[in-house]
Amino acid sequence: MALNGAFSHLVVECSDLERSEAFYRDVIGLDVLGRNLVADNRPNSLLAMNTRQRLLLVEVDDVPSYPASGGSIHHAWLLTIEQFKQARDRLEATGYESGIDPRQSFRAVGEYNMDIHDPDGNRFQIQAFGEEGTEALRSGTGTVVMGHIDDFPVGSVTPYRKGRFFLVREDAGFLAISSWCTHKNGITIWQKESWHFYCPFHGAKFDRTGCYHGRMGCAPMRLNPVQVDGAGRVVVDTDRFFAREAYGPEQAVPARPGAQFDPAGLTELPARDEKETRESARMEG
Repeated sequence: MALNGAFSHLVVECSDLERSEAFYRDVIGLDVLGRNLVADNRPNSLLAMNTRQRLLLVEVDDVPSYPASGGSIHHAWLLTIEQFKQARDRLEATGYESGIDPRQSFRAVGEYNMDIHDPDGNRFQIQAFGEEGTEALRSGTGTVVMGHIDDFPVGSVTPYRKGRFFLVREDAGFLAISSWCTHKNGITIWQKESWHFYCPFHGAKFDRTGCYHGRMGCAPMRLNPVQVDGAGRVVVDTDRFFAREAYGPEQAVPARPGAQFDPAGLTELPARDEKETRESARMEG
């Protein structure tokens, strides 16, 4: 049996049907289909989204209050970037603040969000993802000399936060793994106790070679080129990024003076400046 990835309708309780109907029609932009169209003994109003789904408002005597602490119970609309901008403009035009985002510090690059509450305090998240959420982003640190090959034992993972990468030493040699998550450009961290990279933004996990494990379908983490100079120093180029379909030992740079990164079988990606991208996102969002 084929799975249906959509839903039919969302039921929202309200204390004043007239007031809530006006909010979802004039502020959110839904179309009112009519009153009391469903078999419910309470007053109700059916509204349409532009994706064939419906929102059903049901008037009740008492609507449970939204937790004062915030909490995570909410509904969300996922829009395109253009739709997000239109929604923001409409909210501001009707007197609503569009810059509310209680989880702003947890947003990945290119993730746009604003929170709004209906007249009864029901929380809605309005969200969009921009192209920068999947692009390679340069840190601006250029070429980094990490240290001598003997400073990094086999199995070690050394983060370089300013350069947005991890230097990993495998049996086959060195990998410079970009810390940008390939899901939506969150910044990953190395969890030594679990032996994996973890993205706290959406929960993606990658093994020590940067390969994803889970059901989100993420590509392996990207590579920055590594070389070992004549003095045995490990050098990483943070301005270049290479995508890959899987890990192979040939991607590692041998731990010997003069060894070079071999891009065969990999795809070099265009890259944008992280600082400029963040500033552009801030202006747009």
